[in-house]
Amino acid sequence: MKNKIIFIINPIAGKGKGRMIETEIQHYFSQKNVEYETFLTESIGHATEITNQVLTKNPEIIVACGGDGTINEVAQALVGSNVALGIIPIGSGNGLAANLHIPKSTEKAFEMILNAKINKIDAGKINEKYFFSNMGLGIDADVINNYAQTKTRNFLGYVSASTKAIFNFQPKKFSIELDNEHILDDDFYFVFCSNSNEAGYGISFSPNAKLNDGKLDFLAVKKLNFIKQIQFSACVLGKRIEKMNDAKVLQVNSVKFNSNQPKTIAQVDGEAVIFNQNSIEVSIVPNALNVIVPN
Repeated sequence: MKNKIIFIINPIAGKGKGRMIETEIQHYFSQKNVEYETFLTESIGHATEITNQVLTKNPEIIVACGGDGTINEVAQALVGSNVALGIIPIGSGNGLAANLHIPKSTEKAFEMILNAKINKIDAGKINEKYFFSNMGLGIDADVINNYAQTKTRNFLGYVSASTKAIFNFQPKKFSIELDNEHILDDDFYFVFCSNSNEAGYGISFSPNAKLNDGKLDFLAVKKLNFIKQIQFSACVLGKRIEKMNDAKVLQVNSVKFNSNQPKTIAQVDGEAVIFNQNSIEVSIVPNALNVIVPN
């Protein structure tokens, strides 16, 4: 009998696909002489709780079945451990899975987990929380906050949330330190730190980012008029953000954001998060996570 694999499933991911994946797992892995268990999440944060509990069983692999939010929750508990993270992408955006070239086919993803080729990737850290794809404090945070409130959890819902944000977003004032040196102090339309070159739905704000280079890719865009907002969107869609004069793009080890506001809405791996403090520190943790990737 092979070592145990734990599957942590978000049953509401992928417009109900999460509810079917448990049966597919049982059918496939029961035929492979593999010891496995499945667990279903019930609420936000539950995947992290389950992961911490099942680590006492000494599994070889813990598989997150869901979108970027579920993957983030499972990976939170695996940073620094020898347990490998497997991914079955059944969410809406699936940014990290796309960057890792995880198969969209469920059966091919199952085969990948059995083959268990493992790579190490970096993790970002925002205050005491980890992220694995990206985080942002500008208009993207408003987009994700809008998206969380829409009933249409697909690309059209994302476009609707983005359109609403474009017309209603007010630039946010930050004083920003890069690698412990004060660099920027302005009203920002977009501020973003990325570990991955994929933000979901094929969109990239950091096309040159690498998951294992020990660096954060930082992007800051100051207050834009409406025409320049359209230009910004076009540069993002064309993956040519570095061509925009109003964009500051560089690689860093750490970023500190200071605000005069008592709380800040952020997006962390595609989920809306509220930080009830006016100082946010972001850093890179090299080689933080073992991840199963295709051969």
